[in-house]
Amino acid sequence: RDLAEAERDPLGRASSLAARDVRGVSGMDGAAERMAGLAPRMFPLAEAAVDRFELLCGGYNAPATLSAVDALISGHASELAIAAGTLSSGAAAAAASGSGSSAPDLDERSVNSSLEILRTAGSFGRDLRSFESAVRDRLAGMADGLLDAPLDGPGDGGGSPSTLPDELSVAQIRAHLAGRACGPGEDRERGAKDAASELRRLAGPAGADPAPSSPPLFPRSRDSSSRLARGCLGLVFEVCHAAPEDHLRDISALPVWRKETPDDGADDDGGAYGILPQPYITAVGEHMLALVQALEPFASDPEALGLANEVMDGVLDVAVQPWREFVAAAGCSFDGRDDGPGLEALMRGRGLAERLSEDGGTSAAEEEEGGDDDDVDDDEDPAAAAFCNQWLDAVGLAATGRLLERTMRIPRLGAVGARHLAADLSYVMNVFTALGVAGHPHPLLGYVSRLVEMEPGELRSRIERRKGGDGGDASSEELEVIKRIELRIAYIRS
Repeated sequence: RDLAEAERDPLGRASSLAARDVRGVSGMDGAAERMAGLAPRMFPLAEAAVDRFELLCGGYNAPATLSAVDALISGHASELAIAAGTLSSGAAAAAASGSGSSAPDLDERSVNSSLEILRTAGSFGRDLRSFESAVRDRLAGMADGLLDAPLDGPGDGGGSPSTLPDELSVAQIRAHLAGRACGPGEDRERGAKDAASELRRLAGPAGADPAPSSPPLFPRSRDSSSRLARGCLGLVFEVCHAAPEDHLRDISALPVWRKETPDDGADDDGGAYGILPQPYITAVGEHMLALVQALEPFASDPEALGLANEVMDGVLDVAVQPWREFVAAAGCSFDGRDDGPGLEALMRGRGLAERLSEDGGTSAAEEEEGGDDDDVDDDEDPAAAAFCNQWLDAVGLAATGRLLERTMRIPRLGAVGARHLAADLSYVMNVFTALGVAGHPHPLLGYVSRLVEMEPGELRSRIERRKGGDGGDASSEELEVIKRIELRIAYIRS
């Protein structure tokens, strides 16, 4: 009768021991192996708890035991999520300790380790769903056992020789004893029916996946598993995006932006080969190209890829922060919403490409040329290519947002500085085109590149037209961002 309460102490001790081991995961070296070993540790204990429930309670008081099991699994998943967050913070801190263009090259081992940890999150989610499905089946079986050939007769609950069966199965004996111990004493048959009804409600419809209306057996575990998945996505992103973030961090303060006239004999100010892209942007481009090679080994393993894809929903959420800061740097606010539909549409460039092509930005044809996820080589696995492109898209969006944000924070842009910025933007656009990821390069890159070299009179008249309501098909929020970009570029160009 008090099994659920009795379970809490030993299950709590087991959870504490596992949490201590999980908290020992503090660095990327060996982290993937340790996380993979620790993640499934609670499921055998949870299965044993369900075994004891079936043996001793026979299906009575199911919610209490399920709640104890839910606390065990959710606590473990939360500890794993914290460990992933710690590793992610470590990757960000390592990037912050760099120094611009001297930051280390892409660490392919760290990329692979972070992806293996993402795989562990997918495996945990799959194990949780499998465990929940098995428990639903067992609950349905317990419900059948409670209703199968009751031994109590009507009235006083005593047995009647005329109604006793010739033989009893183990399940029937177990259900009878559980009813005596756990059921209501005054009407055991009604108690058995009520318990069976509760078990069927928890088990959901038979022979299929639970209906959307079926209550989750382990709601806290589901939430914790989702947090684990988000934490692991954040870890992969921090590892893959750390170098571009570091290279772009301090570019707003580069002295080159203020230059009005070229230095005598300075090749990078427009010699025989024109202005060359600066080291910070070539480092970003080289990183993006190297990232393809870093992602491919993991994506070539079908089993690992399948588990990682279990938790890839919402991967672009990791790239939102640079765009929030870009919008703020441009002087905009999306009605106080940090990541509403307006910000998402701006990130994806929806509705911008055609409008900006008329204004001198990236054309629609160039947008299509920039990438198509459906174009896969005959000898390339489409699933592997799609996985790599998802991460290239996320990291590329974050790098684009950060580059735009840093551009908005340039205090002064001289004539030569504007040419350098245009060359840098043109270079990174070429890199994104070479990667072939759909949606890249972002149309705002081409538009800003044109604005920084636009004739002052043309820029002035463009701003005046915006004041008159010339927004084309862009939404009001996107149009406001475009206006603010134009005003900011005009301001820093004086």
